[in-house]
Amino acid sequence: MRILLVVLFGLSIVFAGEMKIGAGAGYKAPVMEIIESFEKAYPHKVNGLFGNMKQINSQAAQGDIALIIGDKSYLEEKSGLPFENYTDVGSGKAVLAYAKGVNITKLEDIVNEDITRVVMPQEKKAIYGIAAAEVLERSGLRSKVAKKMLEVATVPQAATYILTGEVDAGFINLTAALSHKDRLGGYMLIDEKLYSPIIITVGQLAACKEEVCLTFLEYVKSPEARSIFERYGL
Repeated sequence: MRILLVVLFGLSIVFAGEMKIGAGAGYKAPVMEIIESFEKAYPHKVNGLFGNMKQINSQAAQGDIALIIGDKSYLEEKSGLPFENYTDVGSGKAVLAYAKGVNITKLEDIVNEDITRVVMPQEKKAIYGIAAAEVLERSGLRSKVAKKMLEVATVPQAATYILTGEVDAGFINLTAALSHKDRLGGYMLIDEKLYSPIIITVGQLAACKEEVCLTFLEYVKSPEARSIFERYGL
C-alpha cells in the first residue's frame, strides 16, 4: 500500500505543470481569481506577473512567459512580441473615478476650480493611460486640465491616489472601480466613442507548449472563468 501511494504521488508530480503569465496591473484581481480557481481544478501551478505593459513585454522577451493578458491592439501592434494566437476574453471600459467628498457629475467637471489634481496611468506605457489621453484629446479637455494632470505607472497606483484623497479624480478602468466602489466617492463610465476599443485577450507565446498552458487556455473560455471576468466588468 505504501509503495502504491509513493508511485501515485510521484505520478502527480510528473503530470503537474508550472508556467508564468503576465498581465497589466489593472487586471491583477480578476486574473489572480481565475488562477486560484484554475489551480483548484487542475494539478498545475500558474505564476502571475503584473505591471505596466512595457514591464511585462520586457520580461516576456526573455522567453519564460507563456501567456500575456492585455489589450489586443497593443499586443498586436505595439508589443513587438511574436504571438502565435489570441483568445479574446472580454472588453475593457475606462471610467472617471473620484474621491469621497468630491462632487463630479460629468466628465467636463474636471475643469472646475475645485478639482485641483487628476491622476491617470502613464500615457505611453499603460493601456488606460493611452485611453485617458485619447479621452482628453477627443473631448477637447486636454489643454484645459494639463496643469492638473498627474501620471503614475499603473491603474492600481492611480486608484490608490484617488482612494487616499491625494487627488480629486482620476482615470482608471471599470475593473478597479468595481473592486473599490465602497471606498470611492463614485465613478462614471466614459463614452466609448472617446477612446479606442479595448479588447481584452490572452496572447499565446512560443513558451505555451506544455499541457499546463494549453489547459489554462481552455479554462479561460469556461463558464467559471467567464463569470469571473464579467464580475470585474469585462
